[in-house]
Amino acid sequence: MCAILSRLPQADVLREAGVRLACKSWRRAAVEEDLLWRRIDLAAPEDADRDAPAGWKAMTRAAVDRSAGRCESYRGRADADFLIYLGDSAPSLRSLHVTSSLYRGEGDLVTAAIKKLPLLEQLVLSRGIVKKEWLVALLEHCPRLELLDAGGCVALELIGKRLVERCESRIGKGLRWPQRGDGVCPCCAMRAQIYVDEHDE
Repeated sequence: MCAILSRLPQADVLREAGVRLACKSWRRAAVEEDLLWRRIDLAAPEDADRDAPAGWKAMTRAAVDRSAGRCESYRGRADADFLIYLGDSAPSLRSLHVTSSLYRGEGDLVTAAIKKLPLLEQLVLSRGIVKKEWLVALLEHCPRLELLDAGGCVALELIGKRLVERCESRIGKGLRWPQRGDGVCPCCAMRAQIYVDEHDE
């Protein structure tokens, strides 16, 4: 039964599409069998949209709850509040792939969420921004991190050379930097980078 359910899209299982039409034992397995929810994948094409579909957070939390604290991998839409919930509910999380955008106003909560994921080995951020403080938190609180892919994101802050060197030394080939924000002339950007490098701590 678990083998069959594992072949269905998890979003459909959460919506009980087809499962509730079978029998009570199927529905019980879909709700109570945490093995089905150790690797959660709820990614959808609409994750690229800024406006989230109705009910997405209830669905993601239901999936995490069904894992009974044993979720090791999550892929799908997330915001800072959900990342905090994930950190509290999935202490064994090793892989996190955020398919929606994270925004500047969520900075402090994202940093707090990172501190709750000490076993994290892989982090993929598909879009949105990346803040310097997130990189520092990842280095300080995620000692197992071996992949950080933020190539689809934008860094609105300049990153100093010491922090760059720390990230490259720790993560190595598994590191993809965010792109630089647009709208700054190259000459000004170079001068600003020199200043940041000289005052980087």
